[in-house]
Amino acid sequence: MTVVALTGMRGGVGTTSLVAALGFALHRLQQRVLVVDLHPRNLLRLHYNLALDSTQGWAAADQDVEGAWSEALLQVEQGLCLLPFGQLHGDALSALEQRQRTQPQEWSQRLQTLQLHFDWILLDMPATSAGGQPVLPPLPESTLHIRVVETDAACHALLSIEGAGDELLLVNRFDPISQLQRDLLLLWGERHAQLIPQVIHRDEAMASALAWKAPVGYYAPDSLAAHDVGSLATWLLARGEPRP
Repeated sequence: MTVVALTGMRGGVGTTSLVAALGFALHRLQQRVLVVDLHPRNLLRLHYNLALDSTQGWAAADQDVEGAWSEALLQVEQGLCLLPFGQLHGDALSALEQRQRTQPQEWSQRLQTLQLHFDWILLDMPATSAGGQPVLPPLPESTLHIRVVETDAACHALLSIEGAGDELLLVNRFDPISQLQRDLLLLWGERHAQLIPQVIHRDEAMASALAWKAPVGYYAPDSLAAHDVGSLATWLLARGEPRP
């Protein structure tokens, strides 16, 4: 099993849409996939046709009955599952954050219980705090971390200040018409060896897919974005970590 944690370099770079799309693309490559929403905004569910007013999720279930988090797991298709965050507010969300601080190995243990059932687990992670510390507890050391970026001045500044560390860099919403974006992509390729060679091009189909409450590969399988994400899934498989 391979665990992939995707986090935005900043807010609004399209991380959640990519998690949904990549999970669907890996599933189409005959992989057993679980997508997990670890973001309190609970938006990943909207890409898999859950109702806007749906409150179910692992955090909400665990709040009602400790240890009931796995009961919130939903099957989208055979071999493709979703674990939404659920709706928590105020004191309930503060209590969850406190427990995560006092039980730092909680999610590592949960992922271990899931490893026999899935080839890939994709985590939609919130951005890091201003101090650079993860909002959530540590994940297993074997986790593959991907930082989603856009080729713009804001992400370039953050990369220059914070660096990329050991994380892979995935460029989303790339527009080859933009001279600035072409220049930044070239510069990042020279500076950051961990830049994933497959970029995700800017495509209206990605935005429209959310309006249809579906991953882009389902909504528009022949779109440029769907082909890009499919190539990304193939690239990840070529790393040779999951079982065939």
